[in-house]
Amino acid sequence: MDTAIALSAAPLAPRGIIRRLQSRKGREDPFSLFEEIRRAGPVVSLGPHALLVTGYTECLQILTDRIWHVPDSMWRAARGLNTEGLRATILDTLPRLNPPRHGQMRRMQSGPFTPAALERLRPTVRTLVRTHLDRLEAELNQHGQADFIDTVARALPVAVMCGILGLPTEDRALIARYSLETAVLTEPFADPAQTAAADAAAAEFHAYVMALLDERARTPGTDLMSQCLSHERSSTERVPREELAAHIVFLAGAGVETTSSLFATAVQAFEDHPDQALWLAAHPESVHQAIEELTRWDPSVQNAVRVPTQDTTLAGAPVPAGTLVHALLAAANRDPAHFPHPHTLDFRRPPQRSLAFGAGTHYCLGAPLARLNAAEFLPELLRRFPGLRTAGPATRAPGINLRTFVTLPVTRPQSVVTL
Repeated sequence: MDTAIALSAAPLAPRGIIRRLQSRKGREDPFSLFEEIRRAGPVVSLGPHALLVTGYTECLQILTDRIWHVPDSMWRAARGLNTEGLRATILDTLPRLNPPRHGQMRRMQSGPFTPAALERLRPTVRTLVRTHLDRLEAELNQHGQADFIDTVARALPVAVMCGILGLPTEDRALIARYSLETAVLTEPFADPAQTAAADAAAAEFHAYVMALLDERARTPGTDLMSQCLSHERSSTERVPREELAAHIVFLAGAGVETTSSLFATAVQAFEDHPDQALWLAAHPESVHQAIEELTRWDPSVQNAVRVPTQDTTLAGAPVPAGTLVHALLAAANRDPAHFPHPHTLDFRRPPQRSLAFGAGTHYCLGAPLARLNAAEFLPELLRRFPGLRTAGPATRAPGINLRTFVTLPVTRPQSVVTL
């Protein structure tokens, strides 16, 4: 099937939509732009070789039907794209691997994310939540305001991930910097300057992890790095040390930025929807329901890229094999055909399956950890900081994949009503 001819059958995407999504205004509120795309159709063409998809049914099909793959190194090689060197190694981590390699690497890394392992981790997370909220309190008391991202939202998941992965406690600030600077590697429309800066940070991070892996090989522990090395020694399917390091780099970055985004989104949501904050504070036992609604309403990961391995259709539109398709998960999570009153944040909304953590083979490995972090964090935040509000606009990193926060100034009113 001729790709350009077939894709011409789909409605055109609104003019300049990617540029507008990447603008400061678009990063602050992409949802009005997603609705503009939806009005053009659930599947629209983005030039002659790619599609944008906003429909929930179509996005779910893309994520769960086995004919859909991620654009891995084989796909890139077939199009003359670089598949050699460190950047290619770092890119070939869980989100960019297809079966059977994806399953092998996922099993190797799944140990800390099992239900039993997470329950053992819960007391540690609870202690870290209190420690970081103590720091927020100290900052607010001393300065009247604080950067919520630097003090809590990124620092807390960094501390959790350092414990899981075996990264040194004294290097938490370094890990936080690496996490932020490498996030651009997930962005399909990053400009060359952004990509070059992210590549440099990723190379530093990779070298740092390689040195730690060498150390763990000499003195193993119980952390994930040690577990991966043990698997490397015992498995018949050996994984090069450079590849192991790349997966640690990915887990550290993904585990931090997605949870950081969730925490910051919650602060903004509580301020803009005080009725929901009051309800959740009065019903902390419903925190898991609130987390599902928060992640539906404004998910940390907003786009997933896939290619079909054979000719197929989406919403009646022909899609040739190999076509690059952007499944706009954040738009699907507000599809009115699936979610009544989709733009309303409602913590009492009956449970419905959202695509906040993906679906199918590539369902987010760290989703249970993100939920655990949020379940421990959100009720404590509401209890200790009722009325916490932003003290200025958030700064977000460029991109349409991740809702990455750089800064979010917050303050506390002089007098608040206790929740």
